[in-house]
Amino acid sequence: PGAHPPTAHSLAPHPSRCPMCTLLALGAVLPRRSFLAAPLAAALSPAAAPAAPAPASGALVIDGASRFSLTVPRGFVASKRSASQGTLYVAGDFPRAAVVSVTAWPVSELLAAEAAARSLPGLPAVASGAGASPAALADIAPPEELARILARARDREQGGGLSSEVTAATPDGAGRLVLSLSTELPVANPDELERQRGIRRLVRRTAGTVSLGSVPSPAGGAPVAAVVAAWASCLAEDWDGQLGPQLRDAADSFRWGEPAAAAVASSN
Repeated sequence: PGAHPPTAHSLAPHPSRCPMCTLLALGAVLPRRSFLAAPLAAALSPAAAPAAPAPASGALVIDGASRFSLTVPRGFVASKRSASQGTLYVAGDFPRAAVVSVTAWPVSELLAAEAAARSLPGLPAVASGAGASPAALADIAPPEELARILARARDREQGGGLSSEVTAATPDGAGRLVLSLSTELPVANPDELERQRGIRRLVRRTAGTVSLGSVPSPAGGAPVAAVVAAWASCLAEDWDGQLGPQLRDAADSFRWGEPAAAAVASSN
């Protein structure tokens, strides 16, 4: 009686804490819906298996279908996935709530979902037709607008009423879009969070690298244009420590299609 709740809000690494225990602890801080919808939970499926030991610079990950490649920080645990669109890859350092993922969203579906989200009762928004057969990301939307569309798509996918802010969106000169997001996570008990960690807000920082690619059509036939991206995120306090540069490098290392095939060839 009178005991304080468990120290559910500490996400710092601890030798006795398993990844699942940390996620359950996070659930005591975040509302139930946000916690259950978080990509961290999805990554801990029964099929999850440890990634190969990583060198100091990280481990090269090559998709089994040679669709993409990227380098993830050492110590991240990867889940086995077989999706052809949506979330293709997830790996994480779960005690620190750090995640690297790869997504592929058909352009037509991405724009249709964006239009649906903007629709008002009796005033449906019309999806843009500019991205039907894009030759470049700029054909879909200007950089900052496309970044906001992708941020909202991630927020919808993760649930919990999240609202991410785009803090940077810059074309890299190689046909890719490099962006940064900041997301305030809902906290069920700010007083307890402050008691445990000295903060009243949880903010997630995300680095993203976006390319134009293609995925199989759900109806069969020719592949359809897709926005493909690598996302790397963690809590702001960890981002400002050692994790931030590693996660930015992970997102920057993302290659799709022919560059990914070159990575496969160079690794053999």
